Amino acid sequence: MPRTTIQLVKAYGIQRIKGGMKFTCTQCAHSVSTLDFDAKAGNLRTQAATAINDHATKAHHAPLIISPSDSQQRTWR
Repeated sequence: MPRTTIQLVKAYGIQRIKGGMKFTCTQCAHSVSTLDFDAKAGNLRTQAATAINDHATKAHHAPLIISPSDSQQRTWR
């Protein structure tokens, strides 16, 4: 039976900034900040991480990253 290998690539780095967090693409200078989003739409870190992952997927064809907590939840369902 053939094996499938999944390689996860860290698409962004995170750093604290005044009033929030900054997410920077590891492959280019693109970045987003939690300050760019509205808390009414949900968790600011989740919105920023989603935006930078979308950038990495579209601009660099990087694979989608699933956080360890997501994979645990998927396993438990």
